[in-house]
Amino acid sequence: MPRRPGAHRADRMAHDVAHRLATAAIFGLLLVAIDTVVDVTMRYVFANPIRGYIDVVVLACAVLLSACMPYVVVMRGDIAIDFLGKRIGPRAETRLNQFGALATALFFALMGWQYVRYAIELFGNGEVTAVLRWPVWPWWSAVALFISLAALVGFATLGEKPRPEANAGAAPAPEPEPEPHPAA
Repeated sequence: MPRRPGAHRADRMAHDVAHRLATAAIFGLLLVAIDTVVDVTMRYVFANPIRGYIDVVVLACAVLLSACMPYVVVMRGDIAIDFLGKRIGPRAETRLNQFGALATALFFALMGWQYVRYAIELFGNGEVTAVLRWPVWPWWSAVALFISLAALVGFATLGEKPRPEANAGAAPAPEPEPEPHPAA
């Protein structure tokens, strides 16, 4: 497949943005984990939990996890049916990967649209958290933004091959058994 003009630049930029966003989100999730330990400790040792912590955790985790989705898309960390692709040949495998990338980008675009609608509905209804009484629409607007960014990243990287590091956590193929040497 011929490369589109500027495709490599768009792919590189999408990868960089997604990587930085995911890195920041992972640090945010680490802070949530540390704060959870503090909250549990205060709850059981001092009988004084952090007031409204559950309100913050639920919304923060939704935002932080959605911020990781562009990276998952750019790394093609979605589910791939490799065993089928290997059997039907390299050209068909490329087409299958392109179809999977397009389906993923379209799915995130649809999901992003639904999150936008949800955030607008929350704004219109004046929804707030249970304890702190914070409005929830800004948090879900951030989720909508990150999920929509995942769709944009997916469309920007459609012509690119899956990155080998996306499968870095996969179990390596077993080594073939060595042939026994005949006795001399």
